[in-house]
Amino acid sequence: MAKHSKDAVKQEIQELAIGNYKSYPADYEEAPAAVSQNIQSLAKGYWDSREFKEVTRDEQLGIHLEDYQHWTKEAYDAFTKANQQSMN
Repeated sequence: MAKHSKDAVKQEIQELAIGNYKSYPADYEEAPAAVSQNIQSLAKGYWDSREFKEVTRDEQLGIHLEDYQHWTKEAYDAFTKANQQSMN
């Protein structure tokens, strides 16, 4: 994740999240509370697994854990909307 803008980091996190949603759909088809917890856990995993250069980049760009959480939630919303449309 050697991106140098907040939007680029957001896009990369959302692409990773959507890949996860596609790979593990059962984790995101449960009760809303469980889905929310799984999304938050996914964001925390991305946050905790950053390399030193990514931590430095995030600090320079003013990116926080809450951003990762928000972005993974946005990605989930887009993913479910796209899946609902493809089923219609």
